[in-house]
Amino acid sequence: MSDAAANTQSANKPTLSRISAPVSINENSAMPRSNVQIRPATYRYPVPRYSPDMNLDEYLDKKSASREGLLQLRQYLQRQNPAQRVGQAWVNTSNADLMATINALLNWHEFYLPESLSKQFDLLELGSHTQRSKAQYTGYFTPLVDVREQPDFEFRFPVYAAPYGHSIPYSRAEIAAGALQGRGLELAWTNDPVNLFFAHIQGSAIARFPNGRERLLSYVDSNHRPYKSIANYLRRYYMSGSLSNENIRRWLHDNPQYIREVLNQNPRYVFFKWADSRPKTATGGFVIPWHTVAVDDQYIPLGSVLLAEIPRVDATGQVIGSDWRLLFAQDRGAAIKGPGRLDLYTGAGGQAERATYSMTGFRKTYLLLHRSFERADYAGL
Repeated sequence: MSDAAANTQSANKPTLSRISAPVSINENSAMPRSNVQIRPATYRYPVPRYSPDMNLDEYLDKKSASREGLLQLRQYLQRQNPAQRVGQAWVNTSNADLMATINALLNWHEFYLPESLSKQFDLLELGSHTQRSKAQYTGYFTPLVDVREQPDFEFRFPVYAAPYGHSIPYSRAEIAAGALQGRGLELAWTNDPVNLFFAHIQGSAIARFPNGRERLLSYVDSNHRPYKSIANYLRRYYMSGSLSNENIRRWLHDNPQYIREVLNQNPRYVFFKWADSRPKTATGGFVIPWHTVAVDDQYIPLGSVLLAEIPRVDATGQVIGSDWRLLFAQDRGAAIKGPGRLDLYTGAGGQAERATYSMTGFRKTYLLLHRSFERADYAGL
């Protein structure tokens, strides 16, 4: 689970807008059609409005990753109470409504249906506190951490499992000072506390042993302290200019005498367990690179399907275009606050990390809801 980048929640909720004209939404198309018109609303929750001219059929690709995500969301929603209201701080819908959206998309994915997709869905636009018509994105990934089974002079930083059956009262600084030593909680040992710190933020890591064997470290618990960005501390005392994760990591490696001081500014500490598959999400499924997104589920419920314009990046992390993709609200993030704040999973390893730097920014994003339900209980109706 991502503890991702900075908290950008605004005191005022973003203005919600509705689409009232055609829009191109192909995962392989470049941009929406130029005649899209955005009309701001004044009500608290989105009121569905029929958009007869929207041509989803031409532009929504049937990609295998999209089908996997839809199936995972359906499994999650099958375990939920259909009548429960979710996302009440913004979209205020029900699990049954989310399931209807999933089923309609799966039916379209697997069968030819004569009814136009354009007549089946409402699109609700996400906006952020600085850009009313675009959501703010960061990216998260699964880092690679070199480990040993036994400590030595170089590999002396423990990767901890959670204390079984006990609350964890210690801060990061206390744990770094040895509060958990002697309890047999060490899963492995690493030589890079900075890399381990970013693994805590990402919520999972691939542990690589000297013989090349790799195992997944998966989030199991935390010390339940609030997440605090070390970027603010670095900006105040040490660094200027861009404080991207890449620049922070480089500065810490270049100034090892400050590593413990800086890392301890974030009191939150994450514990891991060994796992044998891809990292799991808050919905119980598996992450899907470039499709799994972490949300604030007070606003965007887990189980939601989003449509967004996502940058296409090469192996070096350079943006070479953009695609429209289905995104799946499967995860949460400690720093992801508000309806216009999203964190996209980009994969594992160095290439995925470089891709996260290109993800940071503002992007067109819509939440899909099926029209089979009467939503007369929305505020303003």
